Amino acid sequence: MLKKYRPFIICFYVLAAGALAAASFVDLKLDIQLNDPTDIFARWFEATGEMPSRLLTTVAGVLLFYLCEKPVMRLFGLLANFGGAAYLGYHLHRYFFRDDLPLAVGIVFGLGIGAIALYIGQYFHVPEQLKNPLIILSVAGIAVLFAQLATIEVTKYLWGRVRFRDLLKQGSYDAFTAWYHPNGLNGNKSFPSGHTAGAAMSYLMLLLPYISKKWEKHRVWCFVLPLVFTSVVAYTRLVMGAHYLSDVTVGGVIGFTAVLIAIKIIDKKFLLHFQLQ
Repeated sequence: MLKKYRPFIICFYVLAAGALAAASFVDLKLDIQLNDPTDIFARWFEATGEMPSRLLTTVAGVLLFYLCEKPVMRLFGLLANFGGAAYLGYHLHRYFFRDDLPLAVGIVFGLGIGAIALYIGQYFHVPEQLKNPLIILSVAGIAVLFAQLATIEVTKYLWGRVRFRDLLKQGSYDAFTAWYHPNGLNGNKSFPSGHTAGAAMSYLMLLLPYISKKWEKHRVWCFVLPLVFTSVVAYTRLVMGAHYLSDVTVGGVIGFTAVLIAIKIIDKKFLLHFQLQ
């Protein structure tokens, strides 16, 4: 499957390389020109941009709970469902543009979403030939998410780059550093963008052709739709002053690359489990 996506992969990395090269010169200038934290469009995507990564674990958990026969895998699915749902509710205040909502309210709200998803899941009938593919893709999706999160968080701490909005608070651009200059552990976490990496989990749409051959003719959309969504989220992070062009570019690259690694592993280890219809 990876070979069939080769033109899209080349296109993605060429665009990313160009954006990163440009960022070496215009990172700060772009944020100065675009910054508008009151922009309702940017605020909406600040609230919802990471939604693909937040919904992923919940959906995958429901699938594992109902499709797996082994108790340990069903338990894993249950934990994944409610863990992902709690993660969804963690930022409840963002969805309603309110900072006064207690964290506990968000967690309870998220767990409620998980319970509803689990209840609805029992009414979906999955054909026998699709059970193994969906189990494999569910595990792959969860693995991709955790790999992406770990990579992003470790890099953030090691780079220690100051966010643009923090520069504005300081009243000076003196603390600005280029993306290729690690600053070490200092509490700043601008590089790379977690929002963009979370949005890039939408590239898991590239796995849809494994489920059915009908999706193969839609391969272009499986790439284009995530690209557009991730790009919009990336742009809004600049508008909000949360990140620079290089931050969002590398965040997108990390998310996309994690998905490609999953596809490579599936092609090598599990392709025989897929009975494409």
